[in-house]
Amino acid sequence: MPQAKTRSPFGVWILSIITCGIYGMVWMYKVTEEVRSINPQNPENRTGANVILSLFFGVFTLYIWPIINWFKFCGSVKAEQQAVGLQPMFSTGLATFLALIGFSSIYVQSQQNQVVIAIQQRMQQPQQQFQGGGYQQQPGY
Repeated sequence: MPQAKTRSPFGVWILSIITCGIYGMVWMYKVTEEVRSINPQNPENRTGANVILSLFFGVFTLYIWPIINWFKFCGSVKAEQQAVGLQPMFSTGLATFLALIGFSSIYVQSQQNQVVIAIQQRMQQPQQQFQGGGYQQQPGY
């Protein structure tokens, strides 16, 4: 089970402001790693370290590296929603617009919370196994 957790979207945004962006970078690292752990087969996944390094050294690439990482991260979030059985509702365009005005963490975290809730609900349901044309409940679950 991936170690993703729900967080308050507004709490993330407020803490990012209070800490002058430091919490925002920590949050971005954690969310990137959570997305990566939930859907490890996705080729768009980035490591949290890659994302943080792109923020620090993006100036040397005229911010092309962070922009590429942002769009790949957004694709990973959408693929993550699909991987857990949700209808992919994440909008890269909306997330990018909100990032330009400083509110993307609220949107991204609310989308991430939906994924975490779906995982938690799946873990509470009895395990089922496909056998001979129908689903059979596993004994002992």
